[in-house]
Amino acid sequence: MKPTFSLRAATALLSMALLAGCAGPQIFQGQLSSLDKGLSTFEVETRLKQSPMATHRVELDARVFEIHAYRLNNGLQIDPYYLAYERQRLVYWGYLNEFRRQPDRDLAQAVGQAQAPLQAAIKK
Repeated sequence: MKPTFSLRAATALLSMALLAGCAGPQIFQGQLSSLDKGLSTFEVETRLKQSPMATHRVELDARVFEIHAYRLNNGLQIDPYYLAYERQRLVYWGYLNEFRRQPDRDLAQAVGQAQAPLQAAIKK
């Protein structure tokens, strides 16, 4: 008996492969479990096996944040995903809406300021 492979399944598989290939460099949901607060940028890039697609520095009064942008493939879609550093150490990571809900108002403001330049850089 021959295994059957439908045209619909082949088309779906090809579409997913093209989408992944066209999206450029990306990280995957499973890689996020390797992140911990306090990691340096080098440690994060080593664990994710990828450099950020873009970075943006935001200075707010006495605090300075470095926001790094990645593309995250969660298995269903690919979305912008952000990692925030303060004093060169990882302090928070997540989707934009997660940054808005976390309690550090300065961090939320920094990511808000960095969003437009980072998204413009990712689209290039």
